[in-house]
Amino acid sequence: MITFLRLMLTGAYTNALRILAKDDRATSMSIRNSILTLSVQPTPTVLDEMCIGCGGCYNVCPTKAIEMVKLETPVEVVEGYMKEQVPRIDLLKCIYCLNCHDTCPIYSIFGEAAPIHARDVGMPRMTLQEVLKKPVKAPPETIAELSKLIPSSTISIITGGKKE
Repeated sequence: MITFLRLMLTGAYTNALRILAKDDRATSMSIRNSILTLSVQPTPTVLDEMCIGCGGCYNVCPTKAIEMVKLETPVEVVEGYMKEQVPRIDLLKCIYCLNCHDTCPIYSIFGEAAPIHARDVGMPRMTLQEVLKKPVKAPPETIAELSKLIPSSTISIITGGKKE
């Protein structure tokens, strides 16, 4: 009987601490208040400064949660290529399949410039200029196909000035 009373008193004391002193709270008060007031800030979804505006994410989204929004002033990404639009993700439609992230050529969707899902690693440390400086290796037949589709000035950028 004494053990039962001790157990009951210990439980009542622990619950009183939880309720009155908020003794075992795992969430900070600022996060708790933002949850209660419905003002939680969503995680960043698109790094506008990294995005090249290709629209690949828009084309691959299965729920059509991505909309391409025109920029007020276009930005020149590299010589001869202007970025005129950036994606915006409607988080109410997004199912977090991360197809957009996997399709993005520079991984500017969901905040990580790497072929790893952004939710696993954190924020990027690279800028768009650093990403574009990395050499891209492509087989000669791919470059030949590309040369039929894009201007010769762009092909010279891809091939480093060499004629294929």
